[in-house]
Amino acid sequence: MKTISAMSVYAGNRILVYVICYLPVYAYGLCSTDFGKDPESPYRKYQTTTAYDDSGRDDITLYDVPTGCKPLGMVFVARHGSRHRPTSDEAEKFAKLESLKQNLNVTGKAQMCSNDLQRIQLWDNWYHPDLKTNLTELGYREMIGLGKRFSQALPQLFTDRNRLKYYSSDYQRTRESTRMFMENTHNSSKSIIINDTIIFNRPICDRYLEEIFYDDNIVPEKTKFAQGEVFVEMASNIAKRLGVPESEIDIGTIDTLYLEGCAEKVAVDGKNSPWCHVFTTDDLKAIEYRDDMGDYMKHGYGIELSYKSGCLTKRFILDALKNISDGNVVSHFLNGHGWLLLRVLADMKLIEKEAPFKAEDYPERLNRKFKVSMYAPNGGNVAFLVNQCGVAKKLQVFHNERPVPLPLKNPVSHGMLDLKAALEYFGYNDPNDCNWDDMCSLDRVTTTRNSAINEATVQGIDSSRTESGPNKTLKDTILDILSVFRNAFMHYD
Repeated sequence: MKTISAMSVYAGNRILVYVICYLPVYAYGLCSTDFGKDPESPYRKYQTTTAYDDSGRDDITLYDVPTGCKPLGMVFVARHGSRHRPTSDEAEKFAKLESLKQNLNVTGKAQMCSNDLQRIQLWDNWYHPDLKTNLTELGYREMIGLGKRFSQALPQLFTDRNRLKYYSSDYQRTRESTRMFMENTHNSSKSIIINDTIIFNRPICDRYLEEIFYDDNIVPEKTKFAQGEVFVEMASNIAKRLGVPESEIDIGTIDTLYLEGCAEKVAVDGKNSPWCHVFTTDDLKAIEYRDDMGDYMKHGYGIELSYKSGCLTKRFILDALKNISDGNVVSHFLNGHGWLLLRVLADMKLIEKEAPFKAEDYPERLNRKFKVSMYAPNGGNVAFLVNQCGVAKKLQVFHNERPVPLPLKNPVSHGMLDLKAALEYFGYNDPNDCNWDDMCSLDRVTTTRNSAINEATVQGIDSSRTESGPNKTLKDTILDILSVFRNAFMHYD
């Protein structure tokens, strides 16, 4: 009888453990051991913080040069690799995570399985006050991989160093991304051309700053959605999962768990953080939708000025392609920022237009086309490849290493298009395509300043200084004056 009694106690304890630890987990689908049951888990599309390999990218090495053609030149625009995202209140945010860690299951009713709670309890706070917006370990790997794959797929483009130019904005994360890409295309001796006019032109457009970027009323639907039922319920559920009072979890705490707790750690080394497990896939999709709402208005098709104010970059791309068409073959590799990539894709009609997103559209618009996680992840890129096919020059476009079909008549095989027809499609011959002063000026002083910058740009990007050369041009002096504005954006992407 004693043996039966002991066995009964043991069995009873096991049942109790199962009821406490597993039944609530299956109700919320939130035990990481169950990830295999959901093909989308772990969901790692963290909008602008998405790692390149998680974006759904393709592999350019699988591309075969069409028969009878040879690669002639390329214009390549990329976002830097994964990086740190510290903000002015980063210490407070990590302190909040420490507080939540110390108070796990204070209610005694935590609805996460014990394994995931234990992982959070073992979480190591990696914050330090000197953290900068620099390239991470994962970011280096992403850009090394990009360089290796492009040079492997298109070795003909990288043999003549005199026909290669590498550009960057003046940030560590973009300079290092350019260097990693460049060295892995076997061109480590080339100088990097620093040109913030082309690659970081947002702060120059005063009208955009005043009317869109600094105006929170531009994205009321995003605010409405973030304050609505979806996020209120999400906050309540997260509190229950962690076993803390609901007053501990508000919208700000959700963002801290999402960015500092989850997405930023993934961006450091590619490994999941235990804080990611406080979210369901549906939670993460709701956050992604909220942030896409804002970017569609501020960097996409929501407002014409948002994407048109990046037209200096577009004009440089088209001029470079036209030069290749005319026989002046130089390949250009630009490394910049996520908002720049979004604007280039939108202004060149490589993103499908959609109606602006509304709060009440969720979840019906989960299958929307505009997803920053896909269009502009860390390491995201668009490549314009010109092929010589007999006497004709043909263009192919690749986004994140995947061929992009253009809606032009009579495309030849492999999605190649007549280069002149493609330039026409992109607006090369449209005299009103980039009226910079009309778009961006607020007064005559602004007009004079922007005219000087625009004129310097028209005269040639090669007037920019190189990373190894300290000489400054008029553009650099003007951009130094604008540095106070520029610094305001350094944390965005």
